[in-house]
Amino acid sequence: MPNVGENDKLQEISDYVRFSSLSQQKADTRHALATEPIQYILKELADLEHDDPKSAFPAARFVGLYRRLWESCVSKHINGQRLEQENLLLEEAGAHLRKKRDGLQLRHDKQLARLRFLEQALDSSRERLVSVLNDWTYISIRRLFCFR
Repeated sequence: MPNVGENDKLQEISDYVRFSSLSQQKADTRHALATEPIQYILKELADLEHDDPKSAFPAARFVGLYRRLWESCVSKHINGQRLEQENLLLEEAGAHLRKKRDGLQLRHDKQLARLRFLEQALDSSRERLVSVLNDWTYISIRRLFCFR
């Protein structure tokens, strides 16, 4: 049976493997998106190199520049999508937090209302108690002086 330290290590390894495989999937997707549209051009460039090597070099430079430009666009597009997804998650989290805050504020307001009600009830009870004690004191003093 693995101990706690071993469990932590196993968890770290599984997290790393998941992260690595996710990173690898993203890299594969990015590579596929970057190279897929120009596969036909690369095939034609290979044919051109076979048929006319002199004109193949400038064409290869042009294709290389185009490929770098395309990869840059794909990268920015993927980053934009990732940012949109993260923004959506943040908006959902913000909505959840606002809802929670509103619920807590409502609870706080209800507790304040109950507190005010209890303070009023306490003040009223205090006034009645003072009145009863005053009446009792008055009656006690009167009886004390009347029986003498």
